[in-house]
Amino acid sequence: MKWALAAAVAAAALIAYLPFLGLPFISDDYTQIRLARIYGPPSGWAELAADPLYRSRATSLIITWFVDSACGLNPVAHNAAGLLLHCLNSLLVLLFGLWRRIGFAVSAPAALFFAVYEGHQEAVVWNAALPELLVFLFGAGCTLGWALWLQDPGRRLWMGALAAALFLLALYSKESAVAILPVLAVIWRIEAPSRRAPLILLGLLALIAALYAALIFLAAPAHLHLNDGTFHLRAPFWRTLPHSLVRMFWIWGLVALAVLAVRRDHHLWRTAALAAFWSVCTLAPYSFLTYMDRVPSRHTYLAALGVSLLAGLAWRALPRRAWPAAALAATVLLHNTGYLWLRKLPQYERRAEATKRFLEFAGQIEGAVLIRCAPYSRATLADAAAVALGRPLEDIHEGGAGIRAAEYCDLDHP
Repeated sequence: MKWALAAAVAAAALIAYLPFLGLPFISDDYTQIRLARIYGPPSGWAELAADPLYRSRATSLIITWFVDSACGLNPVAHNAAGLLLHCLNSLLVLLFGLWRRIGFAVSAPAALFFAVYEGHQEAVVWNAALPELLVFLFGAGCTLGWALWLQDPGRRLWMGALAAALFLLALYSKESAVAILPVLAVIWRIEAPSRRAPLILLGLLALIAALYAALIFLAAPAHLHLNDGTFHLRAPFWRTLPHSLVRMFWIWGLVALAVLAVRRDHHLWRTAALAAFWSVCTLAPYSFLTYMDRVPSRHTYLAALGVSLLAGLAWRALPRRAWPAAALAATVLLHNTGYLWLRKLPQYERRAEATKRFLEFAGQIEGAVLIRCAPYSRATLADAAAVALGRPLEDIHEGGAGIRAAEYCDLDHP
């Protein structure tokens, strides 16, 4: 039965995202590949460790380097790597059923929902968002291992050691991994408040996370995202976070909450509160962005576990009537996959076209290129030219006077 559930979850993820496998590279995908060629091989790890931004994305750069080394500039191969990780993450949601507080009656529908959920699609589709997939894999894996260790006093310390190792891998996947710690603390308080060994380990992980954060802020002058206006501690997070939560929960998360409110099952509500707490904690680090009043879809991937568990809890609370249940499941599947295929796929195709047009232009020019107007930054287009055409980064200029170069202007913003 469990194998059939796993097959159904993997099939749902493939059905939802298979049409995206043929997408060309999109803007920052080229930056991801260029950096992976520098930092990904073992010879580049020392330089990677010295980079205050990209050492927190080490796992994604190493994986991209492996794919690039094996398959070269093959978009299908890179897209398939992202889809494979999404399948693994969806199966990980299913494995949360091993935690008795959740059970497979909740984790199975939650995993199916997570597999097709359109709200976090950018993380699956965009190669440059690979860190989001990996911080989920290691962060959610850490949380599950922690919960399984705590729910069974007879489990050996190796389960706690595995959770700690996964937490470290999550830190090397994305900075948002630190947000998992409050959830681990709550799980300890719920499952095993009298056990001291987990509390000691939790304190050690908190110390590691504090040192990790301190190294980021001490290197602030050299940290790209702390200087380019992407994130700032004075950003209006009190507005961005609730706005983003409402958008992320729309529509099926709100439907799930409504179902749970009608059923009034206290056991389900306690688990629902934990799921909602997960979403708030893991979305909070992204709410300090400055260029939007909502968190982009790729950054909701980790937080979407909470929405998916709420959907699973609502399904568990529904009366067991075959036809209404089948109709609801079909509606959720069709809504999410239909939105992905009919609305989002054309959008990503247009985004890819913008980079393709620039590369076609730059490929016909022997000298420098001067960008007068374009939908992407000079740095992004320079990375694309470097990776796809072998052009030096300094060949691509932006604005300025007195530069003898072929001028490029693209007013068609995707």
